[in-house]
Order: sequence, then C-alpha cells, then structure tokens
Amino acid sequence: MNNINNTPFWWNEALNHLNKSDKIMKKIIALYPDASLKSRGDPFMALSRTIVGQQISVKAAASVWQNLESNIKTFIPKNIIKYGIKNLRKCGTSERKAEYLINIANYFINNPNIVKELERLGDQEVVDELCKLKGIGPWSAEMFLMFCLLRQDILPMGDLGLRKAIGINYLNKKNPSDNEIKKISKSWRPYRSAATWFLWRSIDPITIAY
Repeated sequence: MNNINNTPFWWNEALNHLNKSDKIMKKIIALYPDASLKSRGDPFMALSRTIVGQQISVKAAASVWQNLESNIKTFIPKNIIKYGIKNLRKCGTSERKAEYLINIANYFINNPNIVKELERLGDQEVVDELCKLKGIGPWSAEMFLMFCLLRQDILPMGDLGLRKAIGINYLNKKNPSDNEIKKISKSWRPYRSAATWFLWRSIDPITIAY
C-alpha cells in the first residue's frame, strides 16, 4: 500500500514517455512542473472520496469533503456508521450518497482483508469486484485504482472532465467520441493515468486527489 501523499514510483517514467510521445501533452505538463498524482493512501477514505465526488464539480466535492473531515475527526468505517445518514447529509452529501458511505463502511468492517485482496487483482478485476457494491460504478472503481492503488494505465472513459479536456486540447470541441478518445490516448500507454491527471489540471486548477 502506498503512503499518504506518496507520488507513484512510475511518475518520472510517465513524464518522460508522455513528453516524447505527445507534443500537446508536453505543453500541458510544462505548466505544472512540480505537480503529480498523489494518493491519500487510506483505502476506505479513497473510496469514500470517490462517492462524494460522483457527478459534481471538483470544487463542490472539495467543499463537502472538508465538511466531513471537520465533523468526523477520525475518518474510519465505524465512525461513519455512528455519525449516521442524517448528519452526513448536513455535511452536504445527498441522501443516496450518505447511504452509499454507510454501505461502504459496513463492507470494510465485514471484509478486513479486502485491500490486500484487491492489490493482488488486475485492473479490470478490481473494477468488477468494487462494482458489486451499491454506490460503486466503473468511474468510482477507476478513481480507486488511480488514487489508492496508484495503477498507472487507467483511462476513465466515462469521466466528463477528461472528455471535455481532450476535446478542448486536441479537437477544439467539447464532446469527443469514444473512438476519438481511444485514438488520441493510444500514445499515452502505458501511462494513461498520468495523462488523465494532467488533462484534468488543464481545465481545473484544483488538484485532484481522491
């Protein structure tokens, strides 16, 4: 497991690869010379952050998360359950997201070895396993892969911010097709996680960290 705020071991290799393989990406990377994808390390917190961030802006998600951290001093499963849906909603979550957070908390309590089990799985296997949980879809699972397990080649095709950034930076339009995204991102392999992170930064100055 990666430590809190740890930069992936493959980050410098990713920068070298992206700088050589994509001229547009090279210009984007140059705007953020000291920045990198980082993980908060704690799996339960990472998955909880993805739930909070579902279908809202980075700024809105950061505000809700700040409220949660201010009110729940130690963000661990048993404390989330104790805090309850009503109080979670007061922090800015929807009722459905509050239910999802409680569900995830129970899952971690009932499966204490789940993180070690997930670390042994391939990317798609992790997605398949996490998507069995209520409230976790492909996007949330992919964020977990990127920001907790720090997997290097994740391309969240369903992420609206990524799609927007690719359209603006590469195609001069807002909604690129799946085929266009696949074609553009081909040269980023095997470091599509880094490319995704920089594209997010290109349209939103707030650092992404789920």
